[in-house]
Amino acid sequence: MYRDNSNINVNPGKPSPQSLYRGLYVRIARSLGVDASYVSRVARGDRRSSEIESALREALAEIDQQLGRGSSAADVFSRPASTAKSLKILLKQNRNRIGKQWLEHSHADPNLKRVKIAHKKRIAPILLVIEEAMKIMKFSVKEMTGMPMKAAEHHGRLRQGQGFTPMGLIEEYNLVRRCVFALAQEHLHQMDPELLLQDLTQFGEALDLQTQRALQDYLAIN
Repeated sequence: MYRDNSNINVNPGKPSPQSLYRGLYVRIARSLGVDASYVSRVARGDRRSSEIESALREALAEIDQQLGRGSSAADVFSRPASTAKSLKILLKQNRNRIGKQWLEHSHADPNLKRVKIAHKKRIAPILLVIEEAMKIMKFSVKEMTGMPMKAAEHHGRLRQGQGFTPMGLIEEYNLVRRCVFALAQEHLHQMDPELLLQDLTQFGEALDLQTQRALQDYLAIN
């Protein structure tokens, strides 16, 4: 049985950033009686709403406290955006490291390592999937759904031919999420929480859609 790999915090007594950020837009939307997509657009800067921005500040301040960070919400929102390191930059700078960590996780998983293929063949399509996610994460979820995701589709067809199971295919995306969140957590001190929240949310949405596309192409092969 596949376990949830989303919690990458090695300290069991401390929540992971992913667990705290997950569903934040939905929670704020429900409390204010608005659509979650509107909250997302405000967070990205596409729309303005003092009420939603205030709710985001409060939520981020609460997350800061739970993560044990000393900066206040006021400090966070007063930082120049140009000084913050984005998730995209972080992923580009650590491309090889993510690939190495992903391979380690893959080889440690009994359901994935049973497929005997070369390291390069195992990681190559995953790196393309990550690059594709970085390209499409800047769009809204509605826009993403209509976009071509060739890397994910190729990944699905490739894994079917290599003998991976459908659950194995899905687990590979879970491991991508695990590596990316671990990297973001390690560099929290370099990140602007507001931008990090937006980037992690968008990356997660892109990865979810890629998983669906990959699985569709996997199952379409007779």
